[in-house]
Amino acid sequence: MRGTQPRGVDDPAEPPVASVVIPVGSIDDDTVAQLAALATQDFDRPWELILSVNRPDLDTSRLDHAPLAPLATRRIVDSSDTAGAAHARNVGARAARADLLVFCDADDVAEPGWLTAMVRSLDQHAAVGGHLDERLLSPPGQERWRPPATPDGLPTYLGFAYPVSANVGLRREAFEAVGGFTVGFTRGEDIALGWALADAGIDLAYTPDAVVNYRHRPGLWTMLHQHHLYGIGMTEVIVRQGLPRTGGERSGRTPGLFAANRQRVTQRSLIHVLRRGAIASGRVRGLVQERWARS
Repeated sequence: MRGTQPRGVDDPAEPPVASVVIPVGSIDDDTVAQLAALATQDFDRPWELILSVNRPDLDTSRLDHAPLAPLATRRIVDSSDTAGAAHARNVGARAARADLLVFCDADDVAEPGWLTAMVRSLDQHAAVGGHLDERLLSPPGQERWRPPATPDGLPTYLGFAYPVSANVGLRREAFEAVGGFTVGFTRGEDIALGWALADAGIDLAYTPDAVVNYRHRPGLWTMLHQHHLYGIGMTEVIVRQGLPRTGGERSGRTPGLFAANRQRVTQRSLIHVLRRGAIASGRVRGLVQERWARS
């Protein structure tokens, strides 16, 4: 994709109530399925879909011809100057015309009432995280490999809640107050967002009826590699951003770097041990890299 100008579809005179931002790094059948799901949203006010394309060589013709909800407009923006979903989300948010910013991913599937529930919750809260349903799109046999992404509430890391970036909404003033998504982490920008919201004293709520069907990549090695990267990102967030302030002061402690997060699992097994080991090895690697970068 070349150029930086947004292009849209029949922008109405009435401004959108909400802007849904999706980072796009590839366009495949999963992307098409998510766009089809968004075309069935039951939201009854104008809204816009912003597709932030994060690769310069991507053929976006399939995006142009995807179905669109009756009250929605679609815009495609170029975020390929810096690789990464966090940057793509920030570029999409800057291009958004609405004061309510809602984020999801291109390879998941939003339920028809998702946007309605997110906007309703944002009427009461500055930031919200929705529910990730892992049943529909989970690879068969892998249901118990991981703790639930949203365990009857927002996930936490070291005792602090955060919204998963695949299903999060913020009022624009909250998004701007924390500087959006932090660019440069290997993983964990959603943890960083949650901690930044806590630092700023911004209300973060769980919205269980805003449901996105969450897609996990298949295969044991794929999961272990992904969790190794999570471990690196966890270390980066702790070292670079620090734990949220307590009593107005930022904690200088780092013992939590290797502390267990005490995530709930439905069944302990060898796979559970391997997954935790992958995270731990990522934490060690991240710490070595951070210390090397500062030496």
